[in-house]
Amino acid sequence: MPIHSMTGFGSATRAWRGPEGPRSVVVEIRSVNGRHLEVRIRQPFAPALEHELRTRVSGRLGRGRVDLMVTLRGLDGAVDADRSDPLAAIGIDSAALDAVVRASVVAAERAARAKLEVVPPTSLQLLEFAMRSQRGSAEPDAPEPPSFLLELVDGAIDALVAFRSREGEGLGVVLGGLAAELRGMLGRVAAMAAGEPARAAALLRERLRALIDPAEPTAIDPARLAQEVALLAGRGDVAEELARADIHLTRFAEVLRQPPTPGQGRTLEFVGQELLREFTTIGSKIANHAAAAVVIDAKGTIERIREQVQNVE
Repeated sequence: MPIHSMTGFGSATRAWRGPEGPRSVVVEIRSVNGRHLEVRIRQPFAPALEHELRTRVSGRLGRGRVDLMVTLRGLDGAVDADRSDPLAAIGIDSAALDAVVRASVVAAERAARAKLEVVPPTSLQLLEFAMRSQRGSAEPDAPEPPSFLLELVDGAIDALVAFRSREGEGLGVVLGGLAAELRGMLGRVAAMAAGEPARAAALLRERLRALIDPAEPTAIDPARLAQEVALLAGRGDVAEELARADIHLTRFAEVLRQPPTPGQGRTLEFVGQELLREFTTIGSKIANHAAAAVVIDAKGTIERIREQVQNVE
């Protein structure tokens, strides 16, 4: 059953000698279910690159929340950062922090000369101020991306699509099984509903006989009885609902057999919603207790179907 899941993961890695020396370029892409395609990108190169990356993703995926991450790592696998300088590791320039510390000393001396009591700043406050001051300064030039980056991104997307395809195969088997289970329940309800007019007529005769005084030779008017039975049968007639539910299940199976395309999940969601509507109506109209119990079980199966199709692309 060729459908695609919206859950998946893919990655690709290649060695690269950049301006800072040998590095590994790592591309990771992961996706979860979502009503539309939402792409979030994190990468260390120029912002202009994001448009091309977003185009690559949207050209292959139709729905889902997608996170694409490009990172530069050292040869030992650590994410690029100057581990000898903890300030650089969190993005703070040492010179900028030194300037903030000197400025705070000057401010404290001037406050003392003016006989003002000033609370010395904490180390965290100094770090926060240094980071805020850096944001106002010009950003350093981003490194040029390697020539193979887009090829690497395509490889990660290929891995993601393959992952989503494998997940979709399992999801299709589960949905097909649930649909078959629901069709069996529909058949049982239809068989029980077929005998409802006769059962209603017998029940009505029994009630009339219990109400009629045995001493009275009054006979039950067959015409009036037939009229009442027809009214009861009309109120409890679920033939249309059964037919529509059968059509919906047929459509559900057709969508599962179609080639994987974006939007299949939405179609299956709609079909599941309509199936729930029909079975709810059947449950409100049918008077057979055994059939009503089957309808309750069927609605539980429909809810399981609706949960599963949330992850179909």
